[in-house]
Amino acid sequence: MEYDVIIIGAGLAGLSAGKVLNEEDVSYKIIEANARPGGKVYSREYTDRYFELGGQFINQDMTEMTRLVMDAGMEIHETDVTEDAVIIDERKNTDVETILEAEEKLFKGLGERDIRLSRLYEKNITDPYHRKLISSQHSEVLNINPELISSKAIAEMMKRYLSSKSDTTHQASGPLNNVVSYLESFSKDKIIYGQPVAEIGESKNGYIIRTLTNEYQSKSVILAIPPTAASRINYTTGLPEKIENALKSFKDGAVIKITWVFEEAFWRSFSVQDEVHRLKEVIYSEPEGINVSDSSKAGDENRLTMFIGGDTAIKLAERTLDERLEYAVSLLTVVLGEKARYYIDREESVWVNDPYYGGGYSASVLFEGVHNAAEILRNPYKKLLFSGSELSSDFPKFMEGAVRSGKHAANKALELLFK
Repeated sequence: MEYDVIIIGAGLAGLSAGKVLNEEDVSYKIIEANARPGGKVYSREYTDRYFELGGQFINQDMTEMTRLVMDAGMEIHETDVTEDAVIIDERKNTDVETILEAEEKLFKGLGERDIRLSRLYEKNITDPYHRKLISSQHSEVLNINPELISSKAIAEMMKRYLSSKSDTTHQASGPLNNVVSYLESFSKDKIIYGQPVAEIGESKNGYIIRTLTNEYQSKSVILAIPPTAASRINYTTGLPEKIENALKSFKDGAVIKITWVFEEAFWRSFSVQDEVHRLKEVIYSEPEGINVSDSSKAGDENRLTMFIGGDTAIKLAERTLDERLEYAVSLLTVVLGEKARYYIDREESVWVNDPYYGGGYSASVLFEGVHNAAEILRNPYKKLLFSGSELSSDFPKFMEGAVRSGKHAANKALELLFK
């Protein structure tokens, strides 16, 4: 059977594309390599609590995710962090937020020539410790060593974050699996799980999509998967060099996420340089790429979440779970004291080198890659379209971006089908 559209990937982008197509008089299938939908959005649920293993936070400018949370039967709850809460480093300085705000000035002097992100620090930040702190923050946020990243690509990405607010101000009142299930319901009988796509070729009427066990035909294809995963598919008739180079410009990140539950939120009355403060975040300059945030929802359990990104995550992924947890807790105690050892529950997720989800929460454009690779891939090639959080014109690298990108790709596919 020939379909109007084949969507590859059942993450937020693919499911959002499916929802758009479901509302139109077109035939479509979603082909997913793994056994579940959601991609990097996945909640691990227990009898009395749940943990978000991937995406978790939103803000109220993220209108698509806000609407989906409510459509899925949940509410938007504030993250329980007050405006006077401070960001410190493991040295317990109180001026770290001021240092991090200087990051915005980094890219203003960037010329036409691209440079490594790490080189940008050297050019524009005189204090070695400030350089190290911002490098560590980027290693965590971008999930990749700044030595590898294109400054121009990051500068362009930052312009697409369409909010003046922090991205962590709100969360869903329940597990984000509910959002995934809600989106999945629109395409429930149209999703095929456990079939990685190996090959895409052109046919007389469109495309032939081959998995390891099956073959599908469609007039149009939406690749709603990370660009790194899309680059590993064999395109039998080839792609234009421009698109090939754009796909190859991305590199997966790496992140380990650990959340602890405590009886007492002892970090909300914390002594920093003989003054009592409430902590919002702790950024570690050594080891690089580690951040601990108050991830509690207002009126809910007391939680801390550690994000370990970049090279540090890659190294720790090789250790056992017990070794990683002991290492992480020891880092907590350096700043927060022995109380950090007495948690009542915890959960860990490792996003490193997954063949289909990619590593980290998103991929980044490499230095010496095509700095505007996302823009190139947003434009269709014939009736072949690329979609995903990294490529979104709005809120790239966030759940919001994935949803918007999926909807955009579906509407573009419809336009190409009927023009």
